Parts: sequence; structure tokens; C-alpha cells
Amino acid sequence: MPELPEVETIRQYLNDVLPGLQVRQVLHLDSRMVKNGRLSSEEIARRLPGHMVKSLKRRGKFLFLEWDTKDHLLLHLGMSGRLIWVPENVPWVVHTHMVLDFGGHHLRLIDPRRFGRIGWMASGEDLVPHLGIEPLSHDLTAPRLIQRLAGRTAPIKSLLLNQGIVAGLGNIYVDEALFRAKIRPDRPGGSLTETDAKRLTRAIRAVLKQAIEHRGTSFSDYVDALGHPGQNQDYLRVYGRNQGPCSVCGEVIVTQVIQGRTAHYCEHCQR
Repeated sequence: MPELPEVETIRQYLNDVLPGLQVRQVLHLDSRMVKNGRLSSEEIARRLPGHMVKSLKRRGKFLFLEWDTKDHLLLHLGMSGRLIWVPENVPWVVHTHMVLDFGGHHLRLIDPRRFGRIGWMASGEDLVPHLGIEPLSHDLTAPRLIQRLAGRTAPIKSLLLNQGIVAGLGNIYVDEALFRAKIRPDRPGGSLTETDAKRLTRAIRAVLKQAIEHRGTSFSDYVDALGHPGQNQDYLRVYGRNQGPCSVCGEVIVTQVIQGRTAHYCEHCQR
């Protein structure tokens, strides 16, 4: 699944390309992908032509195209979504669910598993009020994280995957952050001390920034807006390295299923 760094990588490129461009026509908008109920796919397709992109924003794993009307087109890539910017003569591929024609180039959403979503947010509407702390903002502090975790007995791995606590994290970056912070993924979230929380907030920022620097992590589906895979998989320390040596102590990296999600960690380094 594209997590925060992958969505941010796409946003950064498209924010250099799209602002100032007008939609010529909506060539395709799959009604099955329009899931927020505010406008139908037909209504969105009627509204967009002739309007100009003002900017691209991100909140957690959500991407927003802001228009000159100050309305927003919401996009979530789900498990396997790709948002690509291609010349208009590039053939469509199977599972293409959205095509915006900007005259010469298309913005296309491709999602084989169809877990992604498209939505419409009116001007002034709170974009995603259910989301938690934005981890690359100043809002992610040790005291605030401890406040969110207070009294919680669920494993810290599961709590960090909860988008209502911290927005944008998934399996990869939770495992990587917990490893850097030296915290076991099955430890109760409410047991974290202030020192733990300080290490964890620093680690979350570090793994996200590293992943953005390397243009995201690609194992299967993810590519950037130009169709290129990311390179951050070459820099992961624990995720996907089951039975490999820990980069710090040399002990074997192990896996454990925690509330339905697989965690990778070092039993020696993480407490």
C-alpha cells in the first residue's frame, strides 16, 4: 500500500507540473471509485472541464487537487493504486479508473484491486477530519503522542497503524520507526515513557524523510507519477528482512503477527 512517503513523492512532482493547467475533459471516471457520496462520478466529470488546478495537498495518505473554485478532488490510492502523468498518446492499461485530459498529457488513476477512492470536497469543507497527527508537522511531539496513547493496552504497532492517532503510517514505516526507537511492536502503547515517545517521534520523522528522499518504497505496485519505482526498499533495516541479521547487533530479525498485521523486529535491540 502506498504510505505517506509514496503519496508525498507523487504530490511533490505533480505540484510542480499541474498548477496553472486546465482540465480539457474528463475522459473516464469510474463510478465504483467515487465513494464519499457528496457528488456522483457524472457530477464530478461535469464540473471539472475548464477549471484550473491551483495546488496539490496531502494529508496522511490522502491527496487533494485544489481547483480555482477552491473545491478539492480527493484521491486515495488504496492498496495498489498508481497516479501517473503521461503523454496523451500512451495507451490506456487495464484497471484505469480515472483519466483527466489536460491537453497533451493525462492524469490517470490505475488501481487493479479497487481499494482506492475518489471524492469531492466543497470549498471550506474539512478535508479529512477523522485523521490523527500529521507526522511531518510540528504537531507530532512526545507529549501529544503520549496523550494519544494514554491508557491504551493495544500493541504500539497496531496503534501507530490507526490513522486516527497518527496519519499516514503503514506496515513498512511503523516497523522501521519502532526499530530505530528500540521499541518492541507488541508492547502496550500506554506503557511508553516520555523518553520512549521522544525516540519514537524522532524515528517516525527520520524514516519518512528518508523514504521521501529515495522516492518511496517499491515492492510490487508502487511507482511515482512518472511510472518509476522508488528506491527506499534498499535502505530498510527490518521490514521484509525476516531471518536476516540485525544491522545493529547481528541477531536474527523475526516476525510476529500482531492483530492481523505482520511485524518485523529484533528481539535483542527492541524492548
